[in-house]
Amino acid sequence: MIHIIIDSTAAVPPDMLQAHPNIQVIPLTLSFGKEYVPETESSLEKVIDFTERTGENIKTSQPSTGDFLRLFGTVPKDDGIIVIAITSGVSGTYNGAVLAARQSGRSQITVVNSRTTAIGMVQLLEDVLEDIENGLSFEDISDRLNKAALRMRTTFVPGTLEYLRRGGRIGKAAGLIGSILNIRPVIFLNEKDEVDVLAKVRTEKKGFARMLQFLQENAPCRRIGIVHIENPEGAKALQDQVQKLYPGQTVTVSTGTPVLAAYLGPGLAGIIFEKAE
Repeated sequence: MIHIIIDSTAAVPPDMLQAHPNIQVIPLTLSFGKEYVPETESSLEKVIDFTERTGENIKTSQPSTGDFLRLFGTVPKDDGIIVIAITSGVSGTYNGAVLAARQSGRSQITVVNSRTTAIGMVQLLEDVLEDIENGLSFEDISDRLNKAALRMRTTFVPGTLEYLRRGGRIGKAAGLIGSILNIRPVIFLNEKDEVDVLAKVRTEKKGFARMLQFLQENAPCRRIGIVHIENPEGAKALQDQVQKLYPGQTVTVSTGTPVLAAYLGPGLAGIIFEKAE
């Protein structure tokens, strides 16, 4: 049997977890001052309320090597394990899982840097579940998953740059801080898995247009998802526009998780997609 461990920033839908008992979620942790809360027990509202009220950055921490090893220990020794981790561009979760895998002594364990987050990680999870259903070997599934991660594209228009600045995860977008007022940058994860700037625009509408252009530049796409943080109107507008471009494809909408809210803040809307092979 193949078991899948995926971190909490994926926000795997409860019905998917219920339908597939071989999926386990390992949580990241948020610190609200001196209070440490697993992401699975927190909420977007709590994160944004705390940050706006105190002006403090909420620190996040990856699962420890011990956390991974304990979870690995719940899986029968002869079963395979696939770990899907949030992009290494913003978190050390992937590196921690790699270290744990080496220490575990297991022969069938694969750790994948998803090079994305949120709905993008769920898209990769769907790929794995399909491959398991089709009877592929552990080695083939692992190989296909690593290749699929390289095809992931993540773009978003943040409502504010303040959260990225406070958290120090702004990467190559650092030059935007203190620049022209009212700029609405389009942020993306580049080929080096770094937070980077795709475009600098003045309005959310123009930011959406650039993301849609990026989507078309990378067509055809296998899976497409919309993610937002307290911006349902923007998410719906994006979904409608993407659906017009791809009428035969399901375009899913999901909310970001508390950790993503700590990184990125409210008002975000983005497109995350997997390019076709």
